[in-house]
Amino acid sequence: MICTCTLNPSLDYYLEFSEKVEDGKTNRSDLEYFEAGGKGINISIVLNNLQIPTRAYGFLGGFTREFYIDLLQEYSYIEPTFTYIDGHTRINIKLHDGRDTDLNATGPYINEADMKKLKDKVSRLDEGDYFCFAGVCPNYLEDDVIDMLKNCIANGVKVALDTNARIIRKMLPSKPFLVKMSSQEVEEYAGKNNMSNDDIVKFAKGLVKEGAENVLVLAGKNSAFLACESGSYQSNLLHQEKTVNTVGTGDSLTAGFLMNYLRSNDVVDSFRFAASCASATAYSKGLATREKIDSFYETEEVKKLD
Repeated sequence: MICTCTLNPSLDYYLEFSEKVEDGKTNRSDLEYFEAGGKGINISIVLNNLQIPTRAYGFLGGFTREFYIDLLQEYSYIEPTFTYIDGHTRINIKLHDGRDTDLNATGPYINEADMKKLKDKVSRLDEGDYFCFAGVCPNYLEDDVIDMLKNCIANGVKVALDTNARIIRKMLPSKPFLVKMSSQEVEEYAGKNNMSNDDIVKFAKGLVKEGAENVLVLAGKNSAFLACESGSYQSNLLHQEKTVNTVGTGDSLTAGFLMNYLRSNDVVDSFRFAASCASATAYSKGLATREKIDSFYETEEVKKLD
């Protein structure tokens, strides 16, 4: 079973405008809708579209809790396994007027008792399970999260990480199954600016030497890289036609890799499928669907770099 964990999910409220939003004035939208948001949730949604069951862990609370669960009911293959808290699940505002503007809330405080409930749930995972921890972790929870992740690995669970650099750095000696980063996160981790693709690949190979089994890097909007025991690889994501949406491409990359590896145990082919999922999302209004993914998989190419 693939499990995803988003500590701070969001109820995303989308407002679309036909004209540009003007500061200091009343602006009326042409379309409004809600979506269940969060990096781990995005991964679960892509896997749902591939008919792969997942359990979604994290924290939900307040008056937004039941509505959030209701939104997930449309996804037959997602099993909500949230820990309920007293605080309110945040509402993020997503404005689109030809530009994308996000107004993101901080989210609720997670107390020690709530974190223990989550850790108890996750401790039941066992060998053969995958646990994907995705999204930002508040500083005050980092020690608890690291303890939870190390316990997973000790129990034979394959852990995937797309989170704070400090957590990734501390988890490398425990040999996580997958680390996924963006090129911006690579630069922040490395303390360097304007890193070339060669620099990014070298960095990813360094993480493998430090303990990560597989490292995925989404480099800007155009390329994805894989570093693993057998070497390093590149796949191009964007093609000639105009993209529709690049939000969620990184989450789609992670979802595709986990799904294909669960089926094939083939790292390189899993990277190819992951790149197909990322490309499919880039050319879709929402997250990738199976039909779109299959169309890209037929032509997606993976180049070995060394």
